[in-house]
Amino acid sequence: MSRRRHQKGHVQLRGNVYRGLYRNYPVGKNKWVNLGTKDEITKRQAEKKLAKIIDKMEAEALLVEDQAQEANGVMTLKRYIEGHYMTEFWPNLRPGTRKAYKQIIDARIIPELGAVELNNVGRSDVQLLITNSRPKRNRDQVRLARHTVDNIRTVLGSIFREAELSKYLTDTPVYKIKMPVKDPKRKVAIPDAELVQTVVDSLKEPYRTLTWFVATMGCRIGEAFGLKWNAVDFAGKKIWFLEARYMGKEEHLTKGHRAQTPVYLTDFEVARLKAFKAMCENQGEDDLVFLDHGKPLTEDHALQQQLQKAAERKGLHLTFHGLRHWAGTMLYRAGVPIKDIQARLGHSRWQTTADWYIEENDQGQQNAAEIASRFLRPVPNAQATIVVNNSVQSATIGISHAIATRTATMSLGTNASA
Repeated sequence: MSRRRHQKGHVQLRGNVYRGLYRNYPVGKNKWVNLGTKDEITKRQAEKKLAKIIDKMEAEALLVEDQAQEANGVMTLKRYIEGHYMTEFWPNLRPGTRKAYKQIIDARIIPELGAVELNNVGRSDVQLLITNSRPKRNRDQVRLARHTVDNIRTVLGSIFREAELSKYLTDTPVYKIKMPVKDPKRKVAIPDAELVQTVVDSLKEPYRTLTWFVATMGCRIGEAFGLKWNAVDFAGKKIWFLEARYMGKEEHLTKGHRAQTPVYLTDFEVARLKAFKAMCENQGEDDLVFLDHGKPLTEDHALQQQLQKAAERKGLHLTFHGLRHWAGTMLYRAGVPIKDIQARLGHSRWQTTADWYIEENDQGQQNAAEIASRFLRPVPNAQATIVVNNSVQSATIGISHAIATRTATMSLGTNASA
């Protein structure tokens, strides 16, 4: 068994009993198993039960094969990930990135390709992994979001790039595959400012100021958790996001471009932050801004026990990352240039801001239609002044609305006729 078999097995009703047929590895022979009687379970439940049996069998077979390969000194993908990638490259990743990568590695990469020898992982193997992660819509297979499939490729690319740099292989197959077609971006409803304000006002401190801060600054929740008072310039009315914090304890530097550009404040934000600081007892310049009874806040508690519950009472679904999208969208609708929104949100590329952090709405599309219609809409009896041979003449003509808003003056030259 050089790699995981993608088998579904077969369920049939024999008499009153559902029986499942699958190929047993590493024995390599078909095997029947009783799944339950017709009175106890449905066929759909029998199929799910068989799928669990097959998954367990394949996991055990892969473990046996991996142990045998390890004993023979074979460098499988799993051995490289656990023995080299996670020890040599892993510490360079941010804590949140490590968590996301680990979920993909455990759930997708190792179960599908972990037992394959590193040098034998080819383009077809990676293509099969991506294709099976994004199957055609049906009842039997889970269809991952396209964004998740992109993340699988990103993690694979990181693993093989490091393996290539470390001379464990000579070529990476990850970026030679064909990715599935992207789903159309779904419209996301953006609540108005008054509704978000009611949610903010319903929270207790420090979560009230934390939520207001994230929505106003458009910052990442980890950047808010890592903010210290010495990074708040009250006199200059700006904030520097220099550190981020994960799960209430792990600190790391923010991205380079983020640390180099401050986020500007108004007098209102300065006054509110000063008032919040006055409420916090015994906090020095080196202390975190957002603490709860002297302890750092954590994402899970702030989100699940505070923000989401308060939002649900108002009929909304809000997250801290969603408030970051909300900030970008509201700034754009207010007419702030995209490059300025990019700087405030801390993106390295304006395309990221435009593609992912600004939501369209029907009102905006209607406004665009009205403005576009005015460009070339004829206006009857519009007055235009024409200069012919240095003689000023007035003519009534049908011209576009855009031109009719000002006097059109045309110099036709000495040989032109009216």
